[in-house]
Amino acid sequence: MRTSILSIGVALILATAGSAFAADLPALKSAPVYAPPPAFTWSGFYLDAGAGYGEWNANTSTLNPSTGICALCTNQIQGGRGFLARVGAGFDYQFTDHLVAGVFGDGSYSGLNGTVQDQGPYYAGTVNQNWSWAAGARLGWLITPELLAYGDAGFAQAHFSGANLVNTHNGAWTGNSTPGFTPSGWFAGGGFETMFAPGWFFRTEYRIADYGATALTDTGASGTKADIRFRPIEQTVTSSLIYRFGWPGFGAPGIPSFTQVTDGFGPPAAGPANWSGVYADAGIGYGLWSANTTTRVPGTDICVLCINQRQGGRGIYGSVGLGYDYQVTSKIVAGAFGDFDPSGLKGTIQDQGPYFAGSITQNWAWDAGGRLGWLVSPQVMTYTKAGFSQARFGGTQMQSSGHGAGTGFYTSGFTTNGWFLAGGVEAEFAPGWFWRAEYHYAQYGAQEIADVSPTSTANNIRFRPEEQTATLGLVYKFNWAPLVPPVVAKY
Repeated sequence: MRTSILSIGVALILATAGSAFAADLPALKSAPVYAPPPAFTWSGFYLDAGAGYGEWNANTSTLNPSTGICALCTNQIQGGRGFLARVGAGFDYQFTDHLVAGVFGDGSYSGLNGTVQDQGPYYAGTVNQNWSWAAGARLGWLITPELLAYGDAGFAQAHFSGANLVNTHNGAWTGNSTPGFTPSGWFAGGGFETMFAPGWFFRTEYRIADYGATALTDTGASGTKADIRFRPIEQTVTSSLIYRFGWPGFGAPGIPSFTQVTDGFGPPAAGPANWSGVYADAGIGYGLWSANTTTRVPGTDICVLCINQRQGGRGIYGSVGLGYDYQVTSKIVAGAFGDFDPSGLKGTIQDQGPYFAGSITQNWAWDAGGRLGWLVSPQVMTYTKAGFSQARFGGTQMQSSGHGAGTGFYTSGFTTNGWFLAGGVEAEFAPGWFWRAEYHYAQYGAQEIADVSPTSTANNIRFRPEEQTATLGLVYKFNWAPLVPPVVAKY
């Protein structure tokens, strides 16, 4: 016992002496412990909400409800358009530094209004896509750690409302209607997602969906008239906000600060590249148009078939262009451009009075305007642009919409002017070379198109198209080069 007490006493004395001795020495600071930043990963769950705009085209023909044999056999394309809101959820997993895959589901509340038509008795109505939902998978490539480009595909279902059919001469309700219906199909699309504040992301996405054909019976107080075979194809573009749960190193959801969103308004600094200069671009894409139409008496402009109907068209097009950009700050780029788009967007023009219809094609369009961009990184820019647009539609030989035979009547080609609004992303993949993805919306003025033959005139068709397209392209910047920091003299 005495030995234990003695040992403890000696230890205390030595410790006290050691502390006193250490107090006489210079203070030594311990080296700081390095805490590595949290791993930057896209793996995890997320929620998204956004809004957008869409158009649909529907192939239509009229069938005998008893036999299923076509009554008006020439396919016509009706059109519709409007706004939508979307909410969804998903899960992503980051496999490598660049590869991300995930699954998701979302639902949309929409107001995409267009025309359904039983041409035989001059009946037409407004059909509205009320809602839709989709579930699928996506595969993405990280251009930078904060910017994901991706493609997606999966199952889709939409609900279209019933339509009260009116007389297309005077707008009076016929007593007949078509039922609501819910077709199923597939979708494919793609987009970009980028972080603008910790855990918060912004997404822009394009989708195309095909819902298959449905037979809609025109029936009611006027009796059963026909079955309308209706096959809608739809494209939408949406912009959404996303919150990712458990984003590494960040806390609970919060509102991003102003400085987080606007960081980088200073002058361009010496860095990887300068966006100022001339560029050339070329690309290919897919587009839809829909056109409000009425039928009018030549010379008097009095309507014969006064109820507005929407015809539609779709197809593939190309694009070539030139432009100039100027990098205003470390984040902002502004520029001017012009482009020319040879196209084959083919659809329907109709003179409903004598049951005439024909295929009309947008042959080309060109645009000129300005754009304003935001540099997500020195090699990646998101942008919006707007300006003047002009489009050329070809003439058509009119056919009988009953049996497809030629009528001897035709419409002439025409050129219409309008405006456009667009947005997209450019990203470098090799020095001076960029790839671009862009959504483009254009609205054109109304044209009076005469339906004529060598000896007579049937009616004038008032035709007012609007169009949306999605393009993938390549861009070459002629003066793309690293910015060299100024040399500072040393003395």
